[in-house]
Amino acid sequence: MEALALLIFVLLVILAPFLFVGWVIVTVVRAVAGNAANGARKMTYAATGVALPGHTVRCPTPGCLAINPADARFCRRCGHGMPSAHRVQVRRAAVW
Repeated sequence: MEALALLIFVLLVILAPFLFVGWVIVTVVRAVAGNAANGARKMTYAATGVALPGHTVRCPTPGCLAINPADARFCRRCGHGMPSAHRVQVRRAAVW
């Protein structure tokens, strides 16, 4: 019985590094594929001139051009400051 437990332990010790390396390879491949898809999506926006989703603005940094919410103060991707929204003075009227 002790020999069987020792054999299982040794097999797990031998098998663990292979499983870990396989997991690392799969994770890296998925990350590279995800970045390639994001790059292709960014190219599609730039090349086709498709309108951005509502209430969004592009980062003004030439190397970034990420899509951010319209009320964002900083870019989500590069961290540079976004241009401030134009404030419009609103005249309020009393409503009875």
